[in-house]
Amino acid sequence: MFFTQAQADQANAWRTNTLVAHLGIIYRVDDQGRFCATMPVDERTHQPMGLLHGGATAALAESLGSMASALLIDREKEAVVGIARVGHPRV
Repeated sequence: MFFTQAQADQANAWRTNTLVAHLGIIYRVDDQGRFCATMPVDERTHQPMGLLHGGATAALAESLGSMASALLIDREKEAVVGIARVGHPRV
């Protein structure tokens, strides 16, 4: 699957008033059509010792995967909710 810049632009538009925006995550598409994201390592994403917080890293990974999935589905009929499996019993 190749992503387009238009899809990255849509993903960035959906960032408004979300954790993604607060953390400074920006979506883009690289020259090979891969959906990518960047996140600054600054006061928003540091842990108390001044290093990148593992939770911020997890938020970046979750946000990238969820947004890529949201761009690939028919949002009129389906929803992306992270790693949860809606409609399936917990394993």
